[in-house]
Amino acid sequence: MESTIRRRALIASGGFALAAGAAFAGTAPAAAATAVTKSARRVYYASDFGILPKATMPSTTDSDGRKYSAGKQGLPNVQAVGAPGTAATDQSEEINAFLQQIANLGGGIAVFEGNANQLIGYGVKKPIVMLSEVAIWGLGWNKTTFMLLDAANCSVFVNKPMSNLHDVRDLRINGNRWGQSFTDGLSYTGAGALLTGRHPANPDNWQFNSHGILMVPDYTNPSVSMYGDTYSTFENIFVLNPYGSAVMTNKIGGEIRFRKIISMQAGGNGFTAGHDTSLSDVTVANSEYHGFMQQSGSTKFSNTKAFWCGQVLERWQVGGGGAKMRRAAAGYKIVNGICEFSSAEAQNCGAEGFLLDGAESVNGQIAALANNMLADASAASNGDGWGAIPDNYANDSVWKGQSSAPEPTPEDHPGVKLKGKSKYNNLSITSRAAGPQAGGLGQQGYALEIDYANGSIENNISVTHSDGYNGQRVKGILTPATPQGAISSNWILANGKPLSEAPR
Repeated sequence: MESTIRRRALIASGGFALAAGAAFAGTAPAAAATAVTKSARRVYYASDFGILPKATMPSTTDSDGRKYSAGKQGLPNVQAVGAPGTAATDQSEEINAFLQQIANLGGGIAVFEGNANQLIGYGVKKPIVMLSEVAIWGLGWNKTTFMLLDAANCSVFVNKPMSNLHDVRDLRINGNRWGQSFTDGLSYTGAGALLTGRHPANPDNWQFNSHGILMVPDYTNPSVSMYGDTYSTFENIFVLNPYGSAVMTNKIGGEIRFRKIISMQAGGNGFTAGHDTSLSDVTVANSEYHGFMQQSGSTKFSNTKAFWCGQVLERWQVGGGGAKMRRAAAGYKIVNGICEFSSAEAQNCGAEGFLLDGAESVNGQIAALANNMLADASAASNGDGWGAIPDNYANDSVWKGQSSAPEPTPEDHPGVKLKGKSKYNNLSITSRAAGPQAGGLGQQGYALEIDYANGSIENNISVTHSDGYNGQRVKGILTPATPQGAISSNWILANGKPLSEAPR
């Protein structure tokens, strides 16, 4: 085994593409059932035991190579397939068996290889179960890809119930959102339907959804109560097109760390974070709902960014056909919890950059740049004239076929909003109404709104509010909806002066 490890180290260091070429040219791999033998170094390469990536991606530019999912006519399905005209092989059972054998040998590192053009990966139709002290490593974003197959209707990676000490890194997850069916969800017909509270388009309902990474007490049983901290680590992972959230951890104990993670085009929230989660160098782009959602507990955000959140694409998965809309989604939504911000940015999001709803003792440095895209009707922002819908599942115009909410205005969604009983927060806010970008996107005309009437008091806030286009969009520090009492009940320093001495 030692010689095999040295050989694999050479492959990983630069020779992999050539070494793997034969396998992808049609050479049959070894039997997947090959028994795992114990390694002195506890490093196990999946290919040594017959597990090679078998799923391929169809070309979206070649009309003969396109595949479409049922009910999604006209929309290319970014789906993993086998040989032309066949479905891809489900490799989830052999991968899970491989990981379990490593666990039985006392744990170790499972290394999965791949292909440099990201078009060949591991096709899975059941979740890959993360086990205690069995690390899952790829060879990088551009080589190792796990692809969710059509109608899998599950999350790609889940934790084994009551387990901890997970380690996943250096890979790509393709959630294949357009290929998931959720048959019951697609039959939703409007108000009064039985699925109202658990429709898969609601990103919080994890048991009826498909996420990139899901951490819950028991993925097979939603009624199991929360257990303790998991001390899990995720690093250098790219999550593309999940049906739900790229990551959901808010149903489990904490001490989970994410570093160098990118979420692209999530159908739910980018990150739905839970107790004691640490996020470092994490970016969320183009999620349909919020960029980051924290519903309880304490999350630490360090060098994080959310942009273009609330940009709804064709909502095929909720029966909406090709309708295009924009949702009132925030870059960061913090609900009933505390958190720490260190260099967190929200840019060009549908609604507020940061929405603190009943949040307490939130501390840190945040930047809200050119948000409130709902109110921006410029050609650069909304050339197709997409309609605006509120961030409210019951009123989603696609679901009910009703007209959208009243047209949003710059007053509706400032850079930062403190809602409900949001108190004892200590924030340093940089608010920029527009930036050096084509067309001056975003209608973030106000920096701050404080819900004084419902208990947003005793906050310590420093605001710098500016406009990159000579005052064309900047309106003032506080929205007109913020009552005068909010000034005397909160300490607010605006552009270097107490707010009482600065323009509203």
